[in-house]
Formats: sequence, structure tokens, C-alpha cells
Amino acid sequence: MVARMIQLVAKPGRGKELQKAMLERSLQTLQDQPGFVEGISLTPETEQDQFVGISIWKSKSDADKFINGQGEQILEFCRPLLQTEPAFRSFQVENSTIYDASSRAATR
Repeated sequence: MVARMIQLVAKPGRGKELQKAMLERSLQTLQDQPGFVEGISLTPETEQDQFVGISIWKSKSDADKFINGQGEQILEFCRPLLQTEPAFRSFQVENSTIYDASSRAATR
């Protein structure tokens, strides 16, 4: 399994608007994607103009298809709210309470 993280920084005072746009645009879209497992949205307590999204996928291929398709459309919709370009990171999921990643690690 693969986890993708996106960090967004909104223009000053537009954090709530960015959060709302990301949740409304991405949640249902993510749930409809092949290979999607889980999504988490985070906002720092002290930096309300930031948003972090973490999505967990069955495979890198599934994550890539979303990022290069529907994910790019969601970002284009939110771009006017952003102060900086989005930051992306990818991770291999080693353990999870929602999925037994340890059994897959043994087969790699």
C-alpha cells in the first residue's frame, strides 16, 4: 500500500475556504477511485491557513492514476486560493490499523 500526502497553504485569511473546497471536491471523488482505501484531512491548530491531506491506496499505480487525473482537476479548482504550490510526498505503508500491511511486506 502507498500513502500520498499533500500540503496546501492558503492565501492569508482563506484557510477555511480552502478546507471547505478540498473536502467538498475531494471526498466523494476519492471514494469513487479504484484502489482508494482511506483519506484523512488535517488542519494545524495554530496555522489555520494550512491543509494536509493523506490518502492511502492499494497500489502506487492507483494513486498515480488519481493524481494525474481527478486529483489534478481538484487542484486546479483550488489553485486561486493557494499562496504557494502544493507540496507532495509519497510513503510506503508499513503498518495500519485499517489494513494488515505487514502481510504484504513479507511478499515484497
